[in-house]
Amino acid sequence: MRGFINCLAVFAALVLCPGLRAQEQSGERIPDEVFYLMPEFGDGTIYFRGQNPARGKLNICAVDNTLRFIDDKGQELSAASTDNVLMVQIDTVKFLHDQDGFYRMYPVNSRTGIALQRNVRILVGAKKGAYGMVDQTSSIRQYSTIYSESGMYNLTRNYPYEVSEEIYLYMGNYVTPLTKKNLKKMFPSRKEDIDVYFKAGHTLPKTVYDALELISKWAE
Repeated sequence: MRGFINCLAVFAALVLCPGLRAQEQSGERIPDEVFYLMPEFGDGTIYFRGQNPARGKLNICAVDNTLRFIDDKGQELSAASTDNVLMVQIDTVKFLHDQDGFYRMYPVNSRTGIALQRNVRILVGAKKGAYGMVDQTSSIRQYSTIYSESGMYNLTRNYPYEVSEEIYLYMGNYVTPLTKKNLKKMFPSRKEDIDVYFKAGHTLPKTVYDALELISKWAE
């Protein structure tokens, strides 16, 4: 573990984020499955550009896309920068780092696959209406202590947040939106098959399972 911290210090300064210990705050505790991309910290490896990998107890914050780890003293720390990070593996799950975000990888072969990004958006300006309803979308949940890119909100009343997921394609270390155009770029030898698929009235898949099933036919 000490080797992990020393290695990580080479690529970025480590900072203890104020308010990381959500359980110490008043009000409802932020659900781990919302705050992090993994339900708990796990044994992981960070892969860098031009550096040896680093290992430790890792997780990724879904709200601000920061890389989190546990140090020798049991404190939760955040890397001040992830600019040099290519990929993070936690347990058996891999996350590709691209354009300041982390994408969960669902491979179909050694080079290509589906990348899923989960976004947690804080609706600071949302207002409650009659009977406690919120005038946004039905997918909104609420909690009392909120973390964002600018820090932590200690709230005297519940603020809503919204969770959304978006499906992407990846090839190597490159992430791109799931579109007909990008499918043709990823599978140039299957352009005619892709045209036939959409001319038949099919639309872009809405789930990871359906997306994997679709591109696995063209990735062979």
